[in-house]
Amino acid sequence: MPDTTTADWPKATQAYATAPDLTSELEWLTATQDRGREWWLRRAALTDRAASDLTPGHTTSAAHAHDLACRLMAIDGSTVGCNPRAYVRQQYALWATNQ
Repeated sequence: MPDTTTADWPKATQAYATAPDLTSELEWLTATQDRGREWWLRRAALTDRAASDLTPGHTTSAAHAHDLACRLMAIDGSTVGCNPRAYVRQQYALWATNQ
């Protein structure tokens, strides 16, 4: 179960500091047939990056990022009471650290 305190959770710039560039991530998402947790995590993270203005020239709405974050939380069965986008950042940072 993830940490339920959000005080030390990473900001978007911290969580995605080592994330692949937009083109590489889109290629991975497109090429990957398995729509398992990693796919949903990376898709939610990429959308959060775009909604946070971290992908120059590419944006999306905060509502779309929120919806994908909620989907990841549902996949995880998470009951963490926080902003779903903060959850995505925390989970992405943990995933990236363990790669």
